[in-house]
Amino acid sequence: MVLIFNIIIQIFWVIFILFIWFKTDAFIQYVKLIKLSRITKVDLWESYRLSNPKITYLEYISIKYRNFFTKLITCKPCLTFWIVLILVLIFNSVYLFPIIYMLSYIIYKILEKYV
Repeated sequence: MVLIFNIIIQIFWVIFILFIWFKTDAFIQYVKLIKLSRITKVDLWESYRLSNPKITYLEYISIKYRNFFTKLITCKPCLTFWIVLILVLIFNSVYLFPIIYMLSYIIYKILEKYV
């Protein structure tokens, strides 16, 4: 029972983080609040957005800054992989990695359609 509860908790953490990252502008708002716009290129994105209003921050950085890190944070399966890896290490459940990864990603994709 405890094992199932831990799996569910980890899956919900992954989905929560993915929703915050891909479906909200929380990152942008917090970056502005703590004045890290210059480091994260949010200020450049906002300037660029004046001429191209439909572009999202993630689209902007994936186009303008092509490197491993930007590909990692803009790719849903890739980011899911690393989030799950961190969580299974924290929860000491590495042997559950495939289950948590697949269920997290599938549930996220299903919820993404409806939210």
